[in-house]
Amino acid sequence: MKIKNIFILANAGLILLLLAACGALNLKPTATAIAPTPVQPATNVEYHFVTDKLLIPTTLEQSKAFALNVDGDAQGHTDNMFGTLLSLLTSAAPNLKLQSTLDEAVKTGQVVTLHVVKEDAAQNVSSVSWNVFMGEKSKTPPKFDGSDKFNINSNLPANSPIVGSLTQGHFTGGPGTAGIQMFLLNQLVDVNLIGVRLDADVSEKGCANGKIGGGITVEQFQGKLLPAISVGLNQAIKTDLAGAKPILQAFDSDQNGTITVQEIENNPLMMIAASPDLDLLDASGKFNPSQDRVKDSYSVGLGFTCVEAIFTLPGK
Repeated sequence: MKIKNIFILANAGLILLLLAACGALNLKPTATAIAPTPVQPATNVEYHFVTDKLLIPTTLEQSKAFALNVDGDAQGHTDNMFGTLLSLLTSAAPNLKLQSTLDEAVKTGQVVTLHVVKEDAAQNVSSVSWNVFMGEKSKTPPKFDGSDKFNINSNLPANSPIVGSLTQGHFTGGPGTAGIQMFLLNQLVDVNLIGVRLDADVSEKGCANGKIGGGITVEQFQGKLLPAISVGLNQAIKTDLAGAKPILQAFDSDQNGTITVQEIENNPLMMIAASPDLDLLDASGKFNPSQDRVKDSYSVGLGFTCVEAIFTLPGK
Protein backbone atom coordinates (compact mmCIF):
# COMPACT_ATOMS: atom_id res chain seq x y z
CA MET A 1 0.00 0.00 0.00
CA LYS A 2 2.85 2.38 0.76
CA ILE A 3 4.31 1.89 -2.72
CA LYS A 4 0.92 2.40 -4.32
CA ASN A 5 0.36 5.65 -2.41
CA ILE A 6 3.71 6.95 -3.61
CA PHE A 7 2.76 6.06 -7.19
CA ILE A 8 -0.56 7.89 -6.92
CA LEU A 9 0.97 10.98 -5.35
CA ALA A 10 3.69 11.07 -7.99
CA ASN A 11 1.08 11.26 -10.69
CA ALA A 12 -1.27 13.69 -8.95
CA GLY A 13 0.18 16.63 -10.83
CA LEU A 14 -0.42 14.90 -14.16
CA ILE A 15 -4.03 14.18 -13.17
CA LEU A 16 -4.60 17.86 -12.34
CA LEU A 17 -3.17 18.87 -15.71
CA LEU A 18 -5.47 16.43 -17.47
CA LEU A 19 -8.44 17.74 -15.50
CA ALA A 20 -7.63 21.28 -16.53
CA ALA A 21 -7.20 20.25 -20.18
CA CYS A 22 -10.26 18.03 -20.44
CA GLY A 23 -12.74 19.96 -18.30
CA ALA A 24 -15.81 18.35 -16.79
CA LEU A 25 -16.62 15.05 -18.52
CA ASN A 26 -20.14 13.62 -18.49
CA LEU A 27 -21.21 10.09 -19.31
CA LYS A 28 -24.14 9.60 -21.63
CA PRO A 29 -26.23 6.41 -21.79
CA THR A 30 -25.56 4.11 -24.71
CA ALA A 31 -26.73 5.54 -28.04
CA THR A 32 -26.91 4.08 -31.53
CA ALA A 33 -24.55 5.82 -33.93
CA ILE A 34 -25.91 6.64 -37.37
CA ALA A 35 -23.35 7.39 -40.06
CA PRO A 36 -23.27 10.74 -41.86
CA THR A 37 -24.27 10.73 -45.53
CA PRO A 38 -21.47 12.34 -47.54
CA VAL A 39 -21.78 12.81 -51.30
CA GLN A 40 -19.84 10.15 -53.22
CA PRO A 41 -17.68 11.86 -55.87
CA ALA A 42 -17.63 10.72 -59.48
CA THR A 43 -14.32 8.98 -60.10
CA ASN A 44 -12.39 7.16 -62.80
CA VAL A 45 -9.27 6.13 -60.86
CA GLU A 46 -9.33 3.63 -57.99
CA TYR A 47 -6.44 2.46 -55.80
CA HIS A 48 -6.39 -0.53 -53.45
CA PHE A 49 -4.04 -0.49 -50.45
CA VAL A 50 -3.33 -2.49 -47.29
CA THR A 51 -1.94 -1.12 -44.04
CA ASP A 52 1.63 -2.33 -43.55
CA LYS A 53 2.21 -0.30 -40.39
CA LEU A 54 -0.39 0.64 -37.77
CA LEU A 55 0.81 2.97 -35.05
CA ILE A 56 -0.82 3.35 -31.66
CA PRO A 57 0.18 6.25 -29.40
CA THR A 58 2.12 5.08 -26.35
CA THR A 59 3.43 8.51 -25.32
CA LEU A 60 1.74 11.87 -24.89
CA GLU A 61 3.86 13.17 -27.77
CA GLN A 62 2.52 10.46 -30.09
CA SER A 63 -1.00 11.06 -28.82
CA LYS A 64 -0.74 14.68 -29.95
CA ALA A 65 0.99 13.75 -33.22
CA PHE A 66 -1.80 11.33 -34.27
CA ALA A 67 -4.68 13.57 -33.11
CA LEU A 68 -7.19 15.10 -35.53
CA ASN A 69 -10.10 17.51 -35.09
CA VAL A 70 -12.72 14.75 -34.84
CA ASP A 71 -15.72 16.86 -33.84
CA GLY A 72 -14.84 19.60 -36.33
CA ASP A 73 -14.94 22.39 -33.77
CA ALA A 74 -14.29 25.88 -35.08
CA GLN A 75 -11.21 26.29 -32.89
CA GLY A 76 -9.52 23.35 -34.62
CA HIS A 77 -8.73 21.50 -31.40
CA THR A 78 -7.32 18.03 -32.04
CA ASP A 79 -8.65 15.02 -30.14
CA ASN A 80 -7.10 11.76 -28.96
CA MET A 81 -8.32 10.64 -25.52
CA PHE A 82 -7.50 7.03 -26.38
CA GLY A 83 -3.91 8.06 -26.96
CA THR A 84 -3.85 9.68 -23.53
CA LEU A 85 -5.20 6.45 -22.02
CA LEU A 86 -2.50 4.31 -23.65
CA SER A 87 0.29 6.73 -22.79
CA LEU A 88 -0.76 6.73 -19.14
CA LEU A 89 -1.03 2.95 -19.23
CA THR A 90 2.51 2.57 -20.52
CA SER A 91 3.85 5.13 -18.05
CA ALA A 92 2.35 3.06 -15.22
CA ALA A 93 3.61 -0.25 -16.65
CA PRO A 94 6.65 0.40 -18.90
CA ASN A 95 7.18 -3.30 -19.66
CA LEU A 96 3.98 -3.51 -21.70
CA LYS A 97 4.78 -4.10 -25.37
CA LEU A 98 1.81 -2.43 -27.02
CA GLN A 99 3.40 -1.41 -30.33
CA SER A 100 5.60 -4.47 -30.85
CA THR A 101 2.72 -6.93 -30.40
CA LEU A 102 0.62 -4.90 -32.84
CA ASP A 103 3.52 -4.86 -35.30
CA GLU A 104 3.69 -8.65 -35.16
CA ALA A 105 -0.08 -8.97 -35.68
CA VAL A 106 0.10 -6.81 -38.83
CA LYS A 107 3.26 -8.54 -40.08
CA THR A 108 1.71 -12.01 -39.77
CA GLY A 109 -1.65 -11.02 -41.28
CA GLN A 110 -3.72 -11.28 -38.10
CA VAL A 111 -4.75 -7.62 -38.43
CA VAL A 112 -5.64 -6.64 -42.00
CA THR A 113 -6.83 -3.12 -42.84
CA LEU A 114 -7.76 -2.40 -46.45
CA HIS A 115 -8.18 0.96 -48.17
CA VAL A 116 -9.93 2.06 -51.37
CA VAL A 117 -9.08 5.52 -52.68
CA LYS A 118 -11.14 6.88 -55.59
CA GLU A 119 -10.17 10.02 -57.44
CA ASP A 120 -10.40 11.82 -60.79
CA ALA A 121 -6.69 12.40 -61.41
CA ALA A 122 -3.36 11.43 -59.94
CA GLN A 123 -2.22 14.41 -57.89
CA ASN A 124 -4.63 17.37 -57.83
CA VAL A 125 -8.28 16.50 -57.17
CA SER A 126 -10.89 18.58 -55.40
CA SER A 127 -13.09 15.60 -54.45
CA VAL A 128 -11.80 12.17 -53.44
CA SER A 129 -13.30 9.33 -51.41
CA TRP A 130 -11.37 7.05 -49.06
CA ASN A 131 -12.95 3.88 -47.66
CA VAL A 132 -11.45 1.78 -44.88
CA PHE A 133 -12.38 -1.90 -44.52
CA MET A 134 -11.43 -4.67 -42.13
CA GLY A 135 -9.95 -7.59 -44.04
CA GLU A 136 -10.06 -11.29 -43.30
CA LYS A 137 -6.99 -12.77 -41.64
CA SER A 138 -4.29 -13.71 -44.12
CA LYS A 139 -3.47 -17.42 -44.40
CA THR A 140 0.19 -16.61 -44.95
CA PRO A 141 2.24 -13.60 -43.81
CA PRO A 142 1.86 -10.75 -46.35
CA LYS A 143 4.87 -9.62 -48.35
CA PHE A 144 3.62 -6.02 -48.61
CA ASP A 145 5.14 -5.73 -52.08
CA GLY A 146 1.92 -5.17 -54.04
CA SER A 147 1.35 -8.85 -54.81
CA ASP A 148 -0.67 -9.75 -51.69
CA LYS A 149 -4.29 -10.82 -52.17
CA PHE A 150 -6.85 -10.18 -49.46
CA ASN A 151 -10.57 -10.54 -48.80
CA ILE A 152 -12.79 -7.91 -47.21
CA ASN A 153 -14.60 -9.17 -44.12
CA SER A 154 -18.17 -9.12 -45.42
CA ASN A 155 -19.67 -9.96 -42.00
CA LEU A 156 -18.96 -6.47 -40.68
CA PRO A 157 -21.17 -3.36 -41.04
CA ALA A 158 -20.69 -1.31 -44.19
CA ASN A 159 -18.66 1.87 -43.85
CA SER A 160 -19.41 5.25 -45.34
CA PRO A 161 -16.72 6.95 -47.44
CA ILE A 162 -14.42 9.58 -46.01
CA VAL A 163 -14.82 12.31 -48.62
CA GLY A 164 -12.17 14.97 -48.96
CA SER A 165 -9.60 16.50 -51.27
CA LEU A 166 -6.22 15.51 -52.66
CA THR A 167 -3.76 18.32 -53.29
CA GLN A 168 -0.23 17.59 -54.51
CA GLY A 169 -0.47 14.08 -53.13
CA HIS A 170 -1.88 14.99 -49.73
CA PHE A 171 -5.38 13.78 -48.76
CA THR A 172 -7.55 15.43 -46.11
CA GLY A 173 -11.11 14.33 -45.55
CA GLY A 174 -14.04 13.49 -43.32
CA PRO A 175 -16.31 12.86 -41.59
CA GLY A 176 -17.16 9.26 -42.45
CA THR A 177 -17.25 5.90 -40.68
CA ALA A 178 -14.74 3.07 -40.52
CA GLY A 179 -14.31 -0.27 -38.85
CA ILE A 180 -10.81 -0.76 -37.51
CA GLN A 181 -8.95 -3.55 -35.75
CA MET A 182 -6.36 -3.17 -33.03
CA PHE A 183 -4.21 -5.71 -31.26
CA LEU A 184 -3.97 -4.50 -27.67
CA LEU A 185 -2.00 -6.55 -25.15
CA ASN A 186 -2.38 -9.62 -27.38
CA GLN A 187 -6.15 -9.05 -27.64
CA LEU A 188 -7.75 -8.58 -31.06
CA VAL A 189 -10.33 -5.79 -30.82
CA ASP A 190 -12.54 -4.45 -33.59
CA VAL A 191 -14.45 -1.20 -33.18
CA ASN A 192 -16.54 1.08 -35.36
CA LEU A 193 -15.35 4.68 -35.57
CA ILE A 194 -17.80 7.52 -36.19
CA GLY A 195 -16.97 11.03 -37.36
CA VAL A 196 -13.83 9.67 -38.99
CA ARG A 197 -11.19 12.12 -40.21
CA LEU A 198 -8.25 10.99 -42.30
CA ASP A 199 -5.03 12.70 -43.30
CA ALA A 200 -2.28 11.10 -45.42
CA ASP A 201 0.27 11.53 -48.20
CA VAL A 202 -0.85 9.23 -51.02
CA SER A 203 0.35 8.05 -54.42
CA GLU A 204 -0.48 5.14 -56.69
CA LYS A 205 2.04 3.06 -54.70
CA GLY A 206 0.56 3.60 -51.24
CA CYS A 207 0.42 6.13 -48.44
CA ALA A 208 2.71 7.61 -45.81
CA ASN A 209 2.32 9.82 -42.74
CA GLY A 210 -1.25 8.59 -42.40
CA LYS A 211 -3.46 9.61 -39.48
CA ILE A 212 -6.97 8.34 -38.83
CA GLY A 213 -9.14 9.74 -36.06
CA GLY A 214 -12.70 9.18 -34.97
CA GLY A 215 -15.00 8.55 -32.04
CA ILE A 216 -15.82 5.33 -30.21
CA THR A 217 -19.21 5.26 -28.53
CA VAL A 218 -19.52 4.62 -24.80
CA GLU A 219 -21.00 1.21 -25.53
CA GLN A 220 -18.00 0.02 -27.56
CA PHE A 221 -15.38 1.63 -25.35
CA GLN A 222 -16.76 0.06 -22.18
CA GLY A 223 -17.88 -3.16 -23.85
CA LYS A 224 -14.83 -3.88 -26.02
CA LEU A 225 -11.73 -1.78 -25.37
CA LEU A 226 -11.63 -1.69 -21.58
CA PRO A 227 -12.39 -5.43 -21.20
CA ALA A 228 -9.62 -6.21 -23.72
CA ILE A 229 -7.17 -4.09 -21.71
CA SER A 230 -8.26 -5.83 -18.50
CA VAL A 231 -7.78 -9.31 -19.99
CA GLY A 232 -4.46 -8.28 -21.52
CA LEU A 233 -3.13 -6.89 -18.24
CA ASN A 234 -4.10 -10.07 -16.38
CA GLN A 235 -2.37 -12.20 -19.00
CA ALA A 236 0.73 -10.00 -18.73
CA ILE A 237 0.77 -10.54 -14.97
CA LYS A 238 0.83 -14.32 -15.46
CA THR A 239 3.41 -14.43 -18.26
CA ASP A 240 5.81 -11.68 -17.19
CA LEU A 241 6.58 -11.98 -13.50
CA ALA A 242 9.17 -9.20 -13.63
CA GLY A 243 6.66 -6.82 -15.20
CA ALA A 244 3.76 -7.91 -12.99
CA LYS A 245 4.77 -5.88 -9.94
CA PRO A 246 4.32 -2.37 -11.38
CA ILE A 247 1.05 -3.40 -13.06
CA LEU A 248 -0.38 -4.73 -9.79
CA GLN A 249 0.90 -1.73 -7.84
CA ALA A 250 -0.76 0.64 -10.31
CA PHE A 251 -4.12 -1.05 -10.86
CA ASP A 252 -4.89 -3.84 -8.36
CA SER A 253 -6.67 -1.69 -5.78
CA ASP A 254 -8.13 -4.61 -3.80
CA GLN A 255 -4.82 -6.53 -3.95
CA ASN A 256 -6.39 -9.79 -5.07
CA GLY A 257 -3.99 -10.33 -7.98
CA THR A 258 -6.60 -9.61 -10.68
CA ILE A 259 -7.32 -6.33 -12.48
CA THR A 260 -10.93 -5.59 -13.40
CA VAL A 261 -12.44 -3.05 -15.76
CA GLN A 262 -13.77 -1.16 -12.75
CA GLU A 263 -10.28 -0.92 -11.24
CA ILE A 264 -8.99 0.59 -14.50
CA GLU A 265 -11.87 3.09 -14.69
CA ASN A 266 -11.53 4.10 -11.04
CA ASN A 267 -7.74 4.27 -10.99
CA PRO A 268 -6.70 7.82 -9.96
CA LEU A 269 -4.24 7.99 -12.86
CA MET A 270 -6.57 6.56 -15.50
CA MET A 271 -10.03 7.84 -14.63
CA ILE A 272 -9.66 11.06 -16.63
CA ALA A 273 -8.58 9.23 -19.78
CA ALA A 274 -11.30 6.61 -19.29
CA SER A 275 -14.06 9.22 -19.63
CA PRO A 276 -15.70 10.38 -22.89
CA ASP A 277 -14.39 13.65 -24.28
CA LEU A 278 -16.53 14.38 -27.37
CA ASP A 279 -20.17 15.20 -28.12
CA LEU A 280 -20.68 13.49 -31.50
CA LEU A 281 -24.27 12.26 -31.15
CA ASP A 282 -27.47 14.21 -30.61
CA ALA A 283 -30.23 13.16 -28.23
CA SER A 284 -31.67 10.74 -30.81
CA GLY A 285 -28.34 8.96 -31.32
CA LYS A 286 -27.62 10.46 -34.74
CA PHE A 287 -24.21 11.74 -35.74
CA ASN A 288 -24.64 15.45 -35.09
CA PRO A 289 -21.64 16.92 -33.26
CA SER A 290 -21.91 19.47 -30.44
CA GLN A 291 -25.71 19.59 -30.35
CA ASP A 292 -26.80 18.42 -26.89
CA ARG A 293 -23.54 19.19 -25.04
CA VAL A 294 -23.37 15.68 -23.61
CA LYS A 295 -20.04 13.95 -24.11
CA ASP A 296 -20.89 10.55 -25.54
CA SER A 297 -17.77 9.37 -27.39
CA TYR A 298 -14.07 8.75 -26.85
CA SER A 299 -11.69 10.23 -29.39
CA VAL A 300 -9.15 7.95 -31.07
CA GLY A 301 -6.14 8.88 -33.17
CA LEU A 302 -3.84 6.36 -34.86
CA GLY A 303 -1.01 6.51 -37.38
CA PHE A 304 -0.54 4.27 -40.41
CA THR A 305 1.21 3.64 -43.71
CA CYS A 306 -0.08 1.54 -46.58
CA VAL A 307 1.09 -0.21 -49.76
CA GLU A 308 -0.53 -1.62 -52.88
CA ALA A 309 -2.76 -4.67 -52.48
CA ILE A 310 -5.14 -6.87 -54.46
CA PHE A 311 -8.75 -7.40 -53.36
CA THR A 312 -12.26 -7.18 -54.74
CA LEU A 313 -14.98 -4.94 -53.36
CA PRO A 314 -18.28 -6.60 -52.39
CA GLY A 315 -20.69 -6.77 -55.31
CA LYS A 316 -17.97 -6.51 -57.97
